[in-house]
Amino acid sequence: MGPAPTSRIIQVTAALVGTHAQQVTIAVVEPALTSRTLPCAEGEACCNGACTNLNNNPSNCGACGNTCASGLTCCNGACTDLQNTPGNCGTCGNTCAEGEACSSGACICTIFPGFQAQATFGTGTTPYDVGVGDFNGDGYLDIVAANANQFSVSVLLGTGSGNFQPQATFGTGDWKCWWKYSERLTRDWVWELPAADHIPVGNGPFGVAVGDFNGDGYLDIVTANNGGNSVSVLLGTGSGSFQPQATFPWGSIHDVSHGGSTVSVLLGTGSGSFQPQTTFPVGNGPFGVAVGDFNGDGYLDIVTGNVTADHIPVGNGPFGVAVGDFNGDGYLDIVTANNGGISVSVLLGTGSGSFQPQATFPVGSSPLGVAVGHFNGDGYLDIVATNAGGNTVSILLGKPCDT
Repeated sequence: MGPAPTSRIIQVTAALVGTHAQQVTIAVVEPALTSRTLPCAEGEACCNGACTNLNNNPSNCGACGNTCASGLTCCNGACTDLQNTPGNCGTCGNTCAEGEACSSGACICTIFPGFQAQATFGTGTTPYDVGVGDFNGDGYLDIVAANANQFSVSVLLGTGSGNFQPQATFGTGDWKCWWKYSERLTRDWVWELPAADHIPVGNGPFGVAVGDFNGDGYLDIVTANNGGNSVSVLLGTGSGSFQPQATFPWGSIHDVSHGGSTVSVLLGTGSGSFQPQTTFPVGNGPFGVAVGDFNGDGYLDIVTGNVTADHIPVGNGPFGVAVGDFNGDGYLDIVTANNGGISVSVLLGTGSGSFQPQATFPVGSSPLGVAVGHFNGDGYLDIVATNAGGNTVSILLGKPCDT
């Protein structure tokens, strides 16, 4: 039954009857006024005065009866998969997975798990340096190695699983001269036709880097040719192949002065030119260099690999150096390629500019170059090192905490 009817009193003054006016009271009966809630469409609920699909508006969790879908938790007004959002650790009941601890809002390993056993892939002769980039646009990181004694670079296309295709094949008919040390430790000169699986560059490529130099959206390669006092630029086609090299004079300014124990900084002008170099003392025999913000002050810092000095102890003969966050704590760490130790050293950063003692991991013979990247897409940072003594690169895949 509906609400009971109510009466409304109306007073009217009737017309004159004789010499007296007659006042008449009339009671009018009418239904009571009611409020009516309009129904929402199927799948919607009335939330704060509006019809809302709560499942498609997870920001409404915690209100209007929305308790989030299975596997999700209402955290700060949003339905969140806490296991896949470690940045929420310490709040909303997320206490991190087994073997992890909450540090500055991030779940990190209580003990650094290190890396899987190395996997090696063939390159050219004496791979000196290494770079990474997606050269064929498939979304997977690829590798380029600078082969110092074969005047070439090798490109290995990644599969996204941590494996790589055999080095890319590009033919050349030029004869090159290179040297090697014989078993008697004498220098022998060898003439050979470079293998068809290498991309020819200048004489003695020691360094390699990647970038889009002509703005076409495809990654290109540049090598620093120690024997030719030049740099070689190979423009990428976007398919994993490259145009023939273009060489440019190098000059006498280097990023790192191996004999002078200094590092040179050249500030850019923004127009492609640089201010004169400023040198800063480093350890004895600097070889590799990398940059990163190690103390969180917003300014880039420099790290050098000093072959014959021990400022921050690492393995024997550190040549290449790279930076990355290997344990996911938000602080940059350092990795060095130790030529004399057949290993790489990882130094975990503390966020204050200091580092924990090194942890070493075996790689191939005479590692020289090192770089980092996500090669198998599991979210853990991986390492690639060039093995000059074995004509290979070693891949060390990062591991989760509980392995």
